[in-house]
Amino acid sequence: MTQPLFSLPMLVPFQDIDAAGIVFFARVFDYFHNAFVAHLSSRGVSLAQVISAGEWGAPLAHAEADYKFPLRFGDPVRAEIVRAEIGDTSVTIHHQIVSDTVPGRVHAVGKTIHVAIDRKTFRPRPVPDALRSAFTPAASTVQAAE
Repeated sequence: MTQPLFSLPMLVPFQDIDAAGIVFFARVFDYFHNAFVAHLSSRGVSLAQVISAGEWGAPLAHAEADYKFPLRFGDPVRAEIVRAEIGDTSVTIHHQIVSDTVPGRVHAVGKTIHVAIDRKTFRPRPVPDALRSAFTPAASTVQAAE
């Protein structure tokens, strides 16, 4: 198993559970996004400042997930960024949610594609240097503080 590019520890919160007692399917995208934002922050890119500056954005163009094992309230897990592929105008991020207590248990895997846009025209633009450098293969493995 390869080391993830980034790992965000978390406990599954109560409000994410549906009537069946498992995480509502769409919540894994929140977990993926939380890891994305935390990873950017760990690399010196404040998404809040990027949005405030209004120069560029990186909205989702595609998102997918496969569910392997149920997530339940209180489960200690890690939202991980496994790898990133940087194109001319997009960044494809591969995610997984893994158990923090059962070695090798993968709860969900997914992929998100963010397209770099000019915020004034909402047209695609080259991936900004800050975004590109945050996801370069040479980036060291980072783990969020627990």
